[in-house]
Order: sequence, then structure tokens, then C-alpha cells
Amino acid sequence: MANFFDKFVNTMSDFGNKVSEKTTSSTENIRLTNAVKNEERQIANAYQEIGKKYRELYGANPAPEFAAFLDDISKREILVTEYRKKIQQNKGKMPCQSCGKEIECTAAFCAGCGAKNPVAEEIARAKAEAEAKAAAERAAREAAAREAQAKAQAAAQSVDMPQAAPVVDVAAEDVKPIAKTCPNCGKEVAEGNLFCTGCGTRQDA
Repeated sequence: MANFFDKFVNTMSDFGNKVSEKTTSSTENIRLTNAVKNEERQIANAYQEIGKKYRELYGANPAPEFAAFLDDISKREILVTEYRKKIQQNKGKMPCQSCGKEIECTAAFCAGCGAKNPVAEEIARAKAEAEAKAAAERAAREAAAREAQAKAQAAAQSVDMPQAAPVVDVAAEDVKPIAKTCPNCGKEVAEGNLFCTGCGTRQDA
């Protein structure tokens, strides 16, 4: 029995040591992985600095194998500038044309250098024109509505007024006999016919 307990204790001890070693190894691997990522970041930054330095020194006349890369960078920088301008416009802001400070598009003068903002004048002019156009269109719609209402009232009054019956000169018109209809089929029967031409029914006077 003692031997059994000794073996059990030894087994559990070995298991604990292995778990401890595995935990230590896992912690070490995490540390090493983070170290690798940090070094890779530093390498990427170094390559970036090399590229910037090359562009600074040889950007005007680069080697053929680098020309495409530098051209692509220039195009992307233009896009970044345009995107930033668009973001500013969406926020109602813009860079001052004199000092570059970000100002409100509607600000008449820059708060940084006091320079006049021509864009604000254009915005104010466009706003005034839009308001004037809207007012004119609104006035035209109101005038058209009033005219339509006046016509409708005039038409209603003309319908309500009694109209004199037309004078008919009976003597001047031919007096036509009242036509008869067949009581069986409803067809018109000419004056003097004794039988219906539609169904043959005798027509009583």
C-alpha cells in the first residue's frame, strides 16, 4: 500500500512539473512572438525611412526600377489630399488660402491670419440667389393657384345663373309626326304601316 501511494505522489509530482514547464514554455512563446512582431515593425519602419530618403535624394531623377513606385506614391498623396479636403467640406470647414489654418467655410475672415475668405462670399451669393429663386417660384405658384380659384368661382357662378330658353319659331320648322314603336320588339314603325317590319306584329291604331 505504501508503494502505491509513493508511486501516486511521484506521478502527480511529475505531472505538475510538466504542467509548470508547459506554462512556462507558453509564456515564453508569447513573449518571443511579441518580440518578433516588434522587430518586424521596426524593419518595416526602416524600409519606409529608406524609401523616404531615396525619394528625397533621387525623386527628381529616380532609377527606372523605382520610378513606378514613386509615381504611385505621388498619385496616392494627391488622393489623400483630395479626401482630406472632402472631409473638411463635409464638416463645413476648409483650409485658409493664405495660411492653411482650418476655418469655417462661411467665415468671412481667417481667425489665424485675418485674410479674407473668398469662398464665404461665393457661398453667401449662392445662398441669396437660391433664396430669391425659391421666393419667385413660390410667388408664381401662389399666383397660379389664385387664378385657378378665380376661374373655378366664375365657372360655378355661370352654372348657377338661370339661362333663358331659346325662342323656337314653330312656324318656320317642319312639324314631324311622333314615331311609333312596336310593342313586341321595340323597333320604330313608320307612320301608316300596319305591321312591324322587324317582327311582323300587327300594329293597332
